[in-house]
Amino acid sequence: MGLAGRSAPRTVRSIALLLFSALVLFVVWFRSEPQSASGSQDIAFRPITASRGAVDALAPFALSGAWQLTGDPALVTGLSGLDILPDGRLIAVGDRGALVRIVPPGLTGKGARAGHEVGSLDQPPELPKETDDAETVAVDPATGRFRTAMETDNRVVLYAADGARQADIDPVAMERWPKNVGPEAMARLPDGRFLILGEMREKGRDRTFPILLFPDDPLGGAEPVQAHLAMPGDYKPVGAAALPDGRVLLLGRDLRFPFRFFSLIAVIDPQAIRPAALVRAKAIAAIRGGALSDNYEGIAAASGADGRLTVWLISDDNQQQILQSTKLLELTVDPADL
Repeated sequence: MGLAGRSAPRTVRSIALLLFSALVLFVVWFRSEPQSASGSQDIAFRPITASRGAVDALAPFALSGAWQLTGDPALVTGLSGLDILPDGRLIAVGDRGALVRIVPPGLTGKGARAGHEVGSLDQPPELPKETDDAETVAVDPATGRFRTAMETDNRVVLYAADGARQADIDPVAMERWPKNVGPEAMARLPDGRFLILGEMREKGRDRTFPILLFPDDPLGGAEPVQAHLAMPGDYKPVGAAALPDGRVLLLGRDLRFPFRFFSLIAVIDPQAIRPAALVRAKAIAAIRGGALSDNYEGIAAASGADGRLTVWLISDDNQQQILQSTKLLELTVDPADL
């Protein structure tokens, strides 16, 4: 085969790669025009029917429910972080400062009576609007106070249970993280330590991501243990949820050609996090396409009365209103199977 014949397939591959890269940039950076909040506190749940193959891929998790959420178009959108409040409601935060408390289907008691709450994070007016990009949220189950990590300025913010902003800090260990791929996942461990994961890949053949394990509240100023996380395949860590036994579930995301989101649930043991250690996440379950597929970025977990774990996932539609949507999944699992 001549040189021209050999180069033609390479040229086609290069063009395909450029087109895919342009599409990825579109997905990551494009946002629909901001809309004004309507003030509506309503959230609608439209059930999603999953194929048998999609359900089987989630094993050992059982799919208890799947819904597409709609509500205030300015706030029930771009939801990136998820956790569970003491009253059983879900709390989600978003790319444009959304703060949404959700009554999940089937919830009874105080949380259900409180209803949905759709609003915005308490943001000082002197801070630039883009610094309200909340990527993750971690709730103190005893007090209801919560902390968010802001990707744009690598900041951790503490809020009262009622949403009032109380304090914030720019941890020194995060000050060199790129602004658009900074803190992406955070979890409060049962012993009071805090885990924060960065989204950017580090240099080296393992293609790792930075791990910070704070001995207590990051706002206390303590120096964290710094280590390195290896995710399976090309997945990036986008969410974290602490389990009662101290292990941590990780939510991974991979965007593949031509435009398909793949999601992964993995687990790590914080006991392996030591200075400069390489911590490898163990894959457990996956979402590989179909009706359930989307840009999942938030994960939360809690124990039920029967001893089984309930795990929630929420997707970030990137405020595009095309190609992606806000989906909520409810999964259950026996902790012994993890």
